[in-house]
Amino acid sequence: MTKTKQENNLPLSGQQRETQKLVAIEKRSAQFLLLLLLASLWFQSWPISLGLILGGGVAILNFRWLWRIVEKVFFEHRKFYGVQALTKFILLALVVFLILRYIAVNPIAFIVGLSTLVVGILFEVFRESLRLERKGNI
Repeated sequence: MTKTKQENNLPLSGQQRETQKLVAIEKRSAQFLLLLLLASLWFQSWPISLGLILGGGVAILNFRWLWRIVEKVFFEHRKFYGVQALTKFILLALVVFLILRYIAVNPIAFIVGLSTLVVGILFEVFRESLRLERKGNI
């Protein structure tokens, strides 16, 4: 699916365009995480690979959960879901603490895994700005 609905060639709604962007960020982050995981095999260290996997997994799941909360609050106007953001933050902090405390992961690799989402966001923002520049919208 591109910028129009394939069934009837109607332009996508604002929510659908935003969803496409979020999916693209998620995919790019997962691709970058996979590249880092393959590169970590060079170290032949399970704690490094596990740190990357867990850090990237936490980041992507956190992004997905936050995306659902924001979707409910802004597009469906359900204010109660805003309370979930606080719950999500507390659970995220607990998960990060438990991973770093009780699982033998390399903390640097874990932080790098968490950062894959930032790289995915930056890549997609850069790609979108180049696309708009080519169209002459800037």
